[in-house]
Amino acid sequence: MPWCPNCKTEYREGITHCADCKAELVADLSAVKVDSSEATALLAKIDGSQPEFAKKLADFLEYSGVPVNVAEPDEEGLIAVYTTPEAYRDAKRHFQAFYSVEAENAFLSGEETPEQELFAEEEEADAGEDTEELPEEKDVFRHEKSYVSAVSRYDDYRSSGFTFISFGILGTGFALLNLLDIVPLFNVFSAAVIFVMFTAFLVMGIFSFAKAGKLKEDAVKEKALTTEVKKWLEENISEDTLHTYDTKTGTDGKSEELLYLNRLDRIRETMLAEFPDLNSSFAEQLIEDFYSTHFD
Repeated sequence: MPWCPNCKTEYREGITHCADCKAELVADLSAVKVDSSEATALLAKIDGSQPEFAKKLADFLEYSGVPVNVAEPDEEGLIAVYTTPEAYRDAKRHFQAFYSVEAENAFLSGEETPEQELFAEEEEADAGEDTEELPEEKDVFRHEKSYVSAVSRYDDYRSSGFTFISFGILGTGFALLNLLDIVPLFNVFSAAVIFVMFTAFLVMGIFSFAKAGKLKEDAVKEKALTTEVKKWLEENISEDTLHTYDTKTGTDGKSEELLYLNRLDRIRETMLAEFPDLNSSFAEQLIEDFYSTHFD
């Protein structure tokens, strides 16, 4: 199967150029030379007290075929990590995957998560990427927002709707019994306040059901897509597939962590090529679930 030498995306046979960067596809990524001489686009700044983190990041980027150059700590004690402008988008995506795993491992082991300043605004502009406004103070890496599926949101809104309406009916009924002096437990003012409060519950319940109704179609589509993606994973990702990924990038001297990250990254790239409309974060969730079930 042909691969893009820049994006590292796998394509079907017969396709000759990358749909994103227009580069000519190659048959083997291992034949693509990684040149770091033009790595001038700032990717991240690592705390100088954590050089091992910077080295692991550089190893992972090189292992993934991304040009990288690590500078000596500056006067502020920060280690700058550079990539080439052409590979910036790919480097950023690899960095996010790498940091997610590192942060999770640090959390599980009770260690401090490595701090770094991510994507200096002026350097990112030089790399030709769209930038987000960054705060003036040091910006510690922020994960992409976790994907919340339409199915989960639909279920949450329906559950909230039932809860609010149930309490609203009971509360307003109780308040009416007080106001009609059938069950005179509170004075008129207190009963009126209770009535208004639980009427608000009814309104929130109706609002929740309305939101659930809007999400229902999306939830149905997502369920169908999830089933299709899981079936595709079952049919296309096997031990042989993982071995092929490892062979393309080489395994000599590579840690299990790097192999794991590379495998997940390659699966995600191949999956998104097959399902281009699939949310990237949702794809990662499906892949991690599949991988932990079949290969851990």
